Amino acid sequence: VYDNSGQTGVGFTTASTSAAVRPEGTSTSVGVQATTTSASARSYDVVVNAESTGAIGDYTIGTVTIPADSYDGTLEVSFVDTNLEESVPYTLILDLQLPDGVAVVGSKTVTFNYTKYLICNDFVLTLNEDNYGSERTWDITDADGSVVESGGPYSDTDAPQQIVETMTLADGCYEFTIYDSFGDGQFDGVTTGNYSLDCSIIKAASGEGNWGYSKSTPFCVNP
Repeated sequence: VYDNSGQTGVGFTTASTSAAVRPEGTSTSVGVQATTTSASARSYDVVVNAESTGAIGDYTIGTVTIPADSYDGTLEVSFVDTNLEESVPYTLILDLQLPDGVAVVGSKTVTFNYTKYLICNDFVLTLNEDNYGSERTWDITDADGSVVESGGPYSDTDAPQQIVETMTLADGCYEFTIYDSFGDGQFDGVTTGNYSLDCSIIKAASGEGNWGYSKSTPFCVNP
């Protein structure tokens, strides 16, 4: 346990990250932070947690390296598409191995969520609504700010309803914005709704409950 009295603490700055593995391979890194500096570079090992679902041949793992006179370091992991199945999510879970006298600060474990790089342009927007569909509108704007898709308002109902919209988006970057004219998002005091914009297993945007008058999420198609 880190005691904050001059003891060195080391940990990952995030508990999870994601990667889409392209045919030529993909490298990704996560930050590591120490509470003290050292006159020489420091390296720490990581081990693969048994709960990982990926195969050993999918990845090459580096070491945690913190340069001399620095608090900040990185761990780099390289992924290759040896036999990845399309639309199947995989995980690589790594546990930080620290020597005696060095405590954990931040996260001791980091999860890499990785998938086969997927070309996907056909999106589905699912709105699980409260009873006031008339308050709901949404749009998708491109990099120039032009609206390329939009929907709503919908009908009010006596019971929660599900609305499904489908669309095809060209490669590029966009912003999805959902609106509520009353200002309580997808919550009417009784029913808590949610939304999700997906392309196969790729989640571009999502939200739930009272997100206010609007919520915007940037995303890219086949980056």
